[in-house]
Amino acid sequence: MLKVLVSSLLCLPLVASAQNAGDMQIDEAKMQQMMQQMQGVQDCMANIDPVELETFQKQAEDMDAEVKALCATGKRDEAMSRAMTFGKEVVSSKVMQDMKKCGESMKNMMQNLPKVAQSQDENGTPRHICDE
Repeated sequence: MLKVLVSSLLCLPLVASAQNAGDMQIDEAKMQQMMQQMQGVQDCMANIDPVELETFQKQAEDMDAEVKALCATGKRDEAMSRAMTFGKEVVSSKVMQDMKKCGESMKNMMQNLPKVAQSQDENGTPRHICDE
C-alpha cells in the first residue's frame, strides 16, 4: 500500500505540471525516459521488505497521532521535539535509505518541480509542527 502511495506521490507533481503546460507539446523521448525512470523506481520499491515498510508506516502513524495529541494539549515544544527526533530516526532508517536510493533516478527529473513540503513560511520564518 505504501509503495503505491509513494509512487503516486512521486508522479503527482508530474501530472500537475503536465496539466499546467497548456499547449506545450511534450517531447515524446523525454516522456518515454520519464516512464522508464518511474518503472525503475517501482521495480526498486518492489525489492524493499514489505514488513519493514509496514512497520515504518505504523511508526509514522503513531508518531503523527502523538504529535497531534501534544499539539492539542498545548505542548508545542514537546511536539516539535518529538517530530524532530522522529525525523532523525527516519533519515537513519534502512527503509528510508532504500527508498531514497530508489528515488535517485528521478532526481534530475524532479529538481525543477516545486517542493511539496517546506520547513519555512513565505517570510522565511520556520514553521512549527503544530501549525501544519
